[in-house]
Amino acid sequence: MRSFPLSNRIEGLDTVRAVAALSVVFAHLLGPSMPGISRYIFTGHPAVIVFFVISGFCIHFPFRTAEMSAVAFLKRRYLRIVIPTAVALVLAQWVGIRAYNPIDGYILWSVVCELIYYSLYPLFLPVSRKVGWPAMIAVSVIVSYVTVIGLGSNEYGNAQIYGPSLNWVVSLPAWFMGCYIAQIYRRGLYFGNIWIWRAATAMTASILYWATMNTPIGFYLTMIPFGVLACGWILSEASNAERGRASAIMEKVGEACFSIYLIHVIAAAAMERLGITNPIIVCAGSLMLVVPFFFFVEKPAQELSRHLGRRMVTETPRSS
Repeated sequence: MRSFPLSNRIEGLDTVRAVAALSVVFAHLLGPSMPGISRYIFTGHPAVIVFFVISGFCIHFPFRTAEMSAVAFLKRRYLRIVIPTAVALVLAQWVGIRAYNPIDGYILWSVVCELIYYSLYPLFLPVSRKVGWPAMIAVSVIVSYVTVIGLGSNEYGNAQIYGPSLNWVVSLPAWFMGCYIAQIYRRGLYFGNIWIWRAATAMTASILYWATMNTPIGFYLTMIPFGVLACGWILSEASNAERGRASAIMEKVGEACFSIYLIHVIAAAAMERLGITNPIIVCAGSLMLVVPFFFFVEKPAQELSRHLGRRMVTETPRSS
């Protein structure tokens, strides 16, 4: 086997991460104060589904044909996600956000899902090589819908109310979709006009948010088909970046997407304790406070993870 430098990456994915992370921030901090239907412009849960698709893509891309060391893989992924999460958890308790914990699931519900996906990937990988990702997606879709239809949802149509033991099952199809598009991904393919994909994804997310809040059709029923649309958008962004059209600013913002996701509500709560309540100021201040967290917490965790990763990938280039 020959090895490749881990600096190789797929451009465009960080742009998707940036848009998804900012959508979560604006949905949480600006959305409630916006008038009428404008409050549905920014969405939270659809953005998390996008994160799951990207996660599956980036986790599987290096191992499409390569062998893996499960121990090295898990060490790398756990360090990458647990260190920033642990620091954020301490900060959240310090500012008084008691629901910010893995059990109650505020913000951290998706992080728990990610940890479960990482833990199971060494088992998913050999199964995928025997039966294929499409079959695994089909089974996961059935299990997901049986779960959500059987248990129902709350009055807001939430898709993350089933607790740490089942949330990951409900969202697993989106993660598998990411693995599948990583398996079939080929550079040089054109996926159509990027602005059409962006507009279609944004409009669909907003419509599904409106439907969740105003009809019986909640996120728990709509996020699997939305994941399919997210796959198209992600591939289109990668194609757009290959042609030299990626936004350098958005790619840079996307590098800090995990910090943005973890810290924005903590920073907002801290500012509100100081008497700052204007939504625009709170939103801007929260994003500014992400910067020190990224450079002093997340980035060192990334570097430690990458150091371990240099001994892990043996055939294909890294994707994130």
